[in-house]
Amino acid sequence: MSKLETDLLRHETSDSENVLSRLIAEQGVTPIDDLRELAALWPADDDPDALMNFILSERQTRLQLNAEDQHTK
Repeated sequence: MSKLETDLLRHETSDSENVLSRLIAEQGVTPIDDLRELAALWPADDDPDALMNFILSERQTRLQLNAEDQHTK
């Protein structure tokens, strides 16, 4: 990786961290220390595998659409 690429990556990471830090402060959220805390918020009848399959399917569809869009330009 060139110095320019390294500098750009460092800058992008810094910007992302600043945006994330501001969002965290605005929302007043804190990290979860216990996964049971998170599990208690998740509906018991939800199927995590179905959610994952949906997300992956949507992602694949969007990637294909973007690739087709790039190909037609």
